Amino acid sequence: MSKKPAASRIRAVASDQAGVGNHRYQLYAIAWRRVHDACKAGYHLEAITLLESLLSDRMESRARHLTGANQGFRPLGQLVQIFKTNEREPLFLDLVGRIDIWRSKRNRALHELVKFESGTLPSWDKQTAVLPAIVSEGQALLQEFAHLDELDRAKVGKRPATSPNVFRAPAQTPADSSAMARRTDERRN
Repeated sequence: MSKKPAASRIRAVASDQAGVGNHRYQLYAIAWRRVHDACKAGYHLEAITLLESLLSDRMESRARHLTGANQGFRPLGQLVQIFKTNEREPLFLDLVGRIDIWRSKRNRALHELVKFESGTLPSWDKQTAVLPAIVSEGQALLQEFAHLDELDRAKVGKRPATSPNVFRAPAQTPADSSAMARRTDERRN
């Protein structure tokens, strides 16, 4: 089975197909929850990968709005270039600049994790120490992008697939609550 090039793959949009917005919201909710679960379990590379997918999907949606053409299945680097060419909102331009910086950190994390420079012998812990910060930064960027997008769409009476607030902090599960209570009790003792 051959893989279609990115330019020939068409991103599903709500205006063309019933149920797309709700389905996308559900996928976002699952992926967002999984980002948090992966972090708790120490699987930061999985979290980073999911964040890249979520960010690029939201950016593809806005890129369609900016260009009038479906920009589906583009990598972050290409999306950043589309924004630099077509975006006029200063807040989005600033945010996309920060997403581009995050993209470089993400690339180093995913593609250079076991690489090291001559004259060094870094430990696994040293190589992976930056991963939680990359996840946190990616989460904040995604939340900010979703918020700006929602505000911008509200101006014309529309709402994105992220509404209502799919990228909020996940609710604590009972297990999380009891573990937190135990830690609090341990600190008191």
